[in-house]
Amino acid sequence: MRTFVQRLRQRVRRLRPHPLILMYHRVASPAIDPWGLAVHPDRFEAHLRVLRRRRTALTVSEMVRRLEDGTLPENAVAVTFDDGYADNVVAARPRLASADVAATLFLTAGAIGQPREFWWDELARAILGHRTALDCDVVVDGRPYRIAFSDAQGDAGWRAWQEPRTERQRAYLEIWGRLRSAPATEREAAMTRLRDACPAPPPDPGALPMTVNDVEQIAREGLFEIGGHTLTHPVLPLLDAAERRRELVEGKKRCEELAGRPITGFAYPHGAVDDDCRVAVRESGFSWGCTTASGFVTASCNRFALPRLFVQDWDVDAFERALS
Repeated sequence: MRTFVQRLRQRVRRLRPHPLILMYHRVASPAIDPWGLAVHPDRFEAHLRVLRRRRTALTVSEMVRRLEDGTLPENAVAVTFDDGYADNVVAARPRLASADVAATLFLTAGAIGQPREFWWDELARAILGHRTALDCDVVVDGRPYRIAFSDAQGDAGWRAWQEPRTERQRAYLEIWGRLRSAPATEREAAMTRLRDACPAPPPDPGALPMTVNDVEQIAREGLFEIGGHTLTHPVLPLLDAAERRRELVEGKKRCEELAGRPITGFAYPHGAVDDDCRVAVRESGFSWGCTTASGFVTASCNRFALPRLFVQDWDVDAFERALS
């Protein structure tokens, strides 16, 4: 009997809601999305209906404050967006407003207002989005790379965590890996060479970063809490201490200029974090930081390593299962 009661209690604990931070990137339906960053607008709207029914929605700052003073509801949830895509304004904002759900937006400050996509999206369109043969040479992180393959076959639905099935997919993953770890100046130089060698069609405007006016407007409205996401979206543990601090401090300063107020929260680009990064984030003036590690928010969580659930393009049933 005691074993049965213990199992029953464990099951009840599992079924009870727990505080949770949700991580979104885009609200869109792009043709090419190797990292699964986009949630269709209709599905995002359905997610918000679930949250309104089952959860108490807070910004991350409010969640952290209530975690500290012991008043955080068990069913608390925070909706976050990384990077600063324009479709967050066009597609996410009206749906958040309609559902009366505030969100936290982590901005890659140096990208705001630029007329090009984030490099990982541009790379995906250049390699995976081409419907014709490609044959060119590019230099990536100081090393030559030959791009040569025939017509695209089945690349649209492929995800980068799956085994690559085509030469294009293998090329995308290899070049992405090189660019991810390259210094920002070399990454931009490589992307310039790639644009010349593999010209791609114009991007969807929603795939571009927000404009300066976008950020200033949403900051005035108050629906989005603004947080930092560095200046150029590097892998922070790969940087030396001086460059890491520059990315954090300059990114924070630029976000505060755009938002017109101090910011306190941060999200680690690529989810890459170590002890030195956590210390650097705190010393740069942030009060808390979000990772990409999955888990519930508890009193024992490191305030500079808060877990988040990566939300994918799930239907309602899958979304509700994920919340549990």
